[in-house]
Amino acid sequence: MKFTQLATIATALVTQRVYARPEPEPYAADAVAREVIKAAPKKFAFTVEAHFKGKPLSQSEIKIDAIDPVVGTRGRARQQKPSDSELAISKNKNRRSNPTVASGNWCGSVNHTPSSNQIKVIHAYFQHPACTKRPGVTTYPQAAAAWTGIDGDIWTSSLLQSGTVCKIDNSSGAVRNEAWWQWVPSGAYTITSMPVAAGDWFEVTINTTSSTSAKVTLSNISQGYSYTMTISGGAALGRVDADWVVERPYYGSSLAGFAKFTDVWFESAYATLANGANLGILGANQLQIAGTCTSAEYDNADLYAFSP
Repeated sequence: MKFTQLATIATALVTQRVYARPEPEPYAADAVAREVIKAAPKKFAFTVEAHFKGKPLSQSEIKIDAIDPVVGTRGRARQQKPSDSELAISKNKNRRSNPTVASGNWCGSVNHTPSSNQIKVIHAYFQHPACTKRPGVTTYPQAAAAWTGIDGDIWTSSLLQSGTVCKIDNSSGAVRNEAWWQWVPSGAYTITSMPVAAGDWFEVTINTTSSTSAKVTLSNISQGYSYTMTISGGAALGRVDADWVVERPYYGSSLAGFAKFTDVWFESAYATLANGANLGILGANQLQIAGTCTSAEYDNADLYAFSP
């Protein structure tokens, strides 16, 4: 596995922030920041633990902002990175031929498992891309979201995901880079206190403890931050879809323009199943967005998406 040379992140407990939000409301005209309600858990709720270079962050340093649903199910984001030689090894391996599938807004690998052998854990490293305005596109915002998640393809009623997004709000071309997570159909949360820069390497681990509860850990390995969200009361997952995706996201009820982005590599991508076996990239559907994003696999643990 790549990245084994990285220092592990300490697991010391910190004072937890407890959040709850009401049932999801209809999409607004755009993604609008909302007040995060601090309260005892009711239905959908979560706590957050965070660390910087192994040291726990205080409650006042943890900032999570709730926004309206941003990413929908399909059809409706001292540098620590693999060396050039490591990538060359991957590229020299025999190329497999996963089936390609057209999509309106997902680009990447989606593999499946039967409901009798559900996904327990999903994992990947990925590099946050540099984003620019797409030539000839006048739709704003323009955005690209790289993420890892469970469900949302065959199982369409819910989706648990975490990753990063680059967003260009207008023709000035200024880029906002953000870390986020979401349990669809509930709205997304931006991890405002986690810095994100183009080229940063991230690690995502989602560990489901039931169909409605999970731990989501998103780490910025390049800058030393790690956030773990312990969530309960989410919409029931089927735990049958394993997703490693670069997405053209929704803002409000409309698709954003798809920003042009540098290549996104997903490394050490796997899902651990109920029977203990690992599900990887081989045999997955390779989702493509015509004219704007192509994805391909190189082995059972590595894939990439690029913007032509």
